Amino acid sequence: GESTGPKVRLDRQTTAKHLLRLQDSEEEPDRLALTEAIHALLRVLWSGRWQVISPKAFVHAVWTHGGLFAARRQQDASEFLGFVLDRLDEELSPLNKEKYADTKKSKWPGTVLTDLFGIEQRQEVTCDDCGTLTVRTEPLLGLYVSLPPSVGRRRYVTLQECLDHNTASERLTGDNIFECDKCNGKRNATKTVQLGRRPQTLLFSFRRTLWNKSKGLHKDGRRVDFPLNFNATALLSGHDGGEKDENCHYRLAAIVSHSGSSPLCGHYISWCRVTSWSNVASVADLTQSVSDGGQWYLFNDSSVTPAQERDVLNAEAFILLYERMRNPVSGTT
Repeated sequence: GESTGPKVRLDRQTTAKHLLRLQDSEEEPDRLALTEAIHALLRVLWSGRWQVISPKAFVHAVWTHGGLFAARRQQDASEFLGFVLDRLDEELSPLNKEKYADTKKSKWPGTVLTDLFGIEQRQEVTCDDCGTLTVRTEPLLGLYVSLPPSVGRRRYVTLQECLDHNTASERLTGDNIFECDKCNGKRNATKTVQLGRRPQTLLFSFRRTLWNKSKGLHKDGRRVDFPLNFNATALLSGHDGGEKDENCHYRLAAIVSHSGSSPLCGHYISWCRVTSWSNVASVADLTQSVSDGGQWYLFNDSSVTPAQERDVLNAEAFILLYERMRNPVSGTT
């Protein structure tokens, strides 16, 4: 039968009501600094009253509370996005969420960020000597993906190759040897990684800023081939239990790209698929609207121009954002 739609519904009132609840219950005045800045920015964007918006309050909040993200310095887009999502998740979490860790029956369900981007990573390490299985589960807000090693003169990799590389089993030996609690010492072991939970939005951030002795700090400029439609069933079925029969198909909604040969300089641009807003009552309805089509646009500072699908697919992707579809699209990879 038809799969269920996204569990999260966001509209122009939801964020305002949530902020009021937090402000009434919290005592730290700056705890919601970034949340309030993004809330204000979203309200301006959703109003549709201005063609160009300068997000000064948001930028100031980042400069004030962003630590390494100081004013007027070149930053890595993937690292910045990770900071924003983590900070929002922290601000929107209750101060007493630790109580969930004290009982086996209750588990902190997470914030709205978990529903939008949340994935569970399960690492299993098996000791060679005693065979003990050590399991660690970690919540993630999107996937930070390393590109696999270069093969010959090939100047591109596929998204699937990147995902396979990041979820492949790994031998823990030498400098990376495993500390086994049961053996009470360092032992060789095998680590496997499984991913579970199917968020409304599937976020891939590529680690393109690298460092080694020969090149120093440099950018991995290889092209990543990615599909418009992505079937994430195999990727996100590691330990989901009851979700195995649910639809797990996603459609590309946005890309962040970088022009420039060095991570220390250059320019970021983005491509976004814009749907017909006359048919969209809330963010949750975007899933169905996007699956019906939409026009791609190139966002370059204050310039917004229509873009072709082929230009999007040829972009040097730093960040890919896929939205979950209610119904699978034929030909999904």
